[in-house]
Amino acid sequence: MRRMTTVISLMAVLLVFVAAPAAAKEGFYLGINVQFNDISGDINSPETVNSGNGRGLRGGFGLNQNYAIEVGIWKTKHAPTNGGNAATLEAGTLDLKISFPLRGSYIEPYLLVGAGSYTIEQNRISNEGKGGRIGIGIDLYLFPALSLNVGFTHNKVTFTNSGQDIGGKITTTDFGLTYHFI
Repeated sequence: MRRMTTVISLMAVLLVFVAAPAAAKEGFYLGINVQFNDISGDINSPETVNSGNGRGLRGGFGLNQNYAIEVGIWKTKHAPTNGGNAATLEAGTLDLKISFPLRGSYIEPYLLVGAGSYTIEQNRISNEGKGGRIGIGIDLYLFPALSLNVGFTHNKVTFTNSGQDIGGKITTTDFGLTYHFI
């Protein structure tokens, strides 16, 4: 375990030295990511599913150095806590991405503000939901056209089941790789 930690630390230091200075990109970008989601609130009360993971795609258009419009789709699987079938959580999102370029740095922090449409399905029962989202993250530019990112997003969702509203919260951690068409 200690050897693996050392290797990961050395890789992180190497990335710092080979990364290109950040510059928020104008124009189109496309990325893939790995998602880790935790579902809480009334939709998961009592806790019937564990945190889950999955994959996603994101694409966007940089309007200028600070603002971009971004869309995303993702899907995660969640194991049940006490038997039964796994739950599937799917989402489509639309966000305003506000970047804060740091002069001469390869690191670019950002904020996300947006909305999403969500579906959670377990045992052939499906609940649809909509809600707002807010998040923070960091883009790490490896090359001018390629960046790594890590982000944390809080999604507040109202699901509908048989005409009744059910509150839910989805906490997302994602890691991704993005190509900027420059």
